[in-house]
Amino acid sequence: MDSTPRYSPKKTVMICDDEIDLLNLFKKSLELYYEVIIVDSGKECIEKYIEEKHKGRQVHVLLLDYKLGDMLGDVVACKISELNGVKTLLISAYDLDPNMVKDLIARQCIVGTIRKPIRMPAIIRQIKNVLNR
Repeated sequence: MDSTPRYSPKKTVMICDDEIDLLNLFKKSLELYYEVIIVDSGKECIEKYIEEKHKGRQVHVLLLDYKLGDMLGDVVACKISELNGVKTLLISAYDLDPNMVKDLIARQCIVGTIRKPIRMPAIIRQIKNVLNR
């Protein structure tokens, strides 16, 4: 009987936020459970997603801030969706237009939203729920 432990690779979570302190908090909290990639702009998010895809690595969940310094998160989410995307959760400290959110979900650009401030246990539960869909 083989007693070698089975390797179970971690799922990959990409986090895009222009607040560096928040990015580092996310990374530190989530890297116990997931492979974590952090990026701090919409442009870098799209480029890094394409780079990972070309390397044959799957990004399973994207946590994407709505108000980035260089573009809005809905634009990034839809661009990544066009690239045969990832399950994206749009994060915002502001109330997002409910019709915009419904449209983004209907177009499969995002799977849901998260309101700031964020509690880490809640975000971990939400990521697990998204991965189980």
